[in-house]
Amino acid sequence: MTTLEGTPKLFSPLPTNFGVKDTKPAGSPFNPLQWPAWFTYHKERLNLPSPGKFERLHYEATKETFAAGFLFDGAQANIVKELSGNFHVQHQFSLGSQVMPPMYNFMSGYMTERTMLQGTMDNDTNLNGVLRHAWSPQTATKVVAQLTNTPGHSMIQVEQEVNGSDYSLNFKTMNPNPLEFTGLYMASYLQSVTQNLVVGSEIVLQRPTPDMEETAMSLVGKYTGSDYIATCQFQGVGAIQASYYQRINEKVDFGVELNLMVQNGRREAVATVGGKFDFRQATFRGQIDTTGKVSAVLEEKMAPGFSFLISGDLDHMKGQSKFGVGIMLSA
Repeated sequence: MTTLEGTPKLFSPLPTNFGVKDTKPAGSPFNPLQWPAWFTYHKERLNLPSPGKFERLHYEATKETFAAGFLFDGAQANIVKELSGNFHVQHQFSLGSQVMPPMYNFMSGYMTERTMLQGTMDNDTNLNGVLRHAWSPQTATKVVAQLTNTPGHSMIQVEQEVNGSDYSLNFKTMNPNPLEFTGLYMASYLQSVTQNLVVGSEIVLQRPTPDMEETAMSLVGKYTGSDYIATCQFQGVGAIQASYYQRINEKVDFGVELNLMVQNGRREAVATVGGKFDFRQATFRGQIDTTGKVSAVLEEKMAPGFSFLISGDLDHMKGQSKFGVGIMLSA
């Protein structure tokens, strides 16, 4: 279960307080050798903001507003203990789920200004770990590892981030084998072209075996207004994902997502509408889609450091429903 944080979040992911460098290149603009310097000079005069991360393109509409990322069923209890300003531990108990057996998870995390280390182990000794280290304000390396008792489910992922003032680069590989060049490889690039518009692309190379290879490419565009964000992603396999986020006021947010698949003469589309409502001592998230599924999560802050949660998921087309209750205690 993902924790629901009550801290306020900034609306716009594109800050606009970058300094402007106004030092002209010494060379002539008609000299081809000076064109890179003149290009950089004019780009800096535009004062373009950071485009953010590729994986967070639809974050405001789908991850922050929709209830899907906060759903659970059965009974859950989370106990978080802050041992110091940098180190914390968490105990999670869950039972009564329709899809998961009763489970206990122990989580610990350590964080400094440049390093983040987090680990999780369940009662079956399955281990998940995340290490992220920022080498500089512009570069960071992230390693994700998963060790399980199930054959074929263990994995390792290595990620490198490069964040410029108006662009971001990301290289990611999953289960790489340098000798046979197998695994999953992804590279993405985002570039701010105006104060509001971001464009980019992602390339995915998948090689499960040396004699099998599959590639895919996607193009994205994101426009950020004063109180809304519109994002569209075109994938080479005939898939389109579009989202729209609208901030009504400081306590009400709405999001819309459309997933369209056009392939081999077949067309499928799913549209989802969701909203987030912040009250004085509660947060409510709800969503409904065109497949007949309705979901909602309510977090009620009963006292400082103590929250009560209710989760519900109803699928009208399949005639299935899930319900969950939980508590969250921070000490």
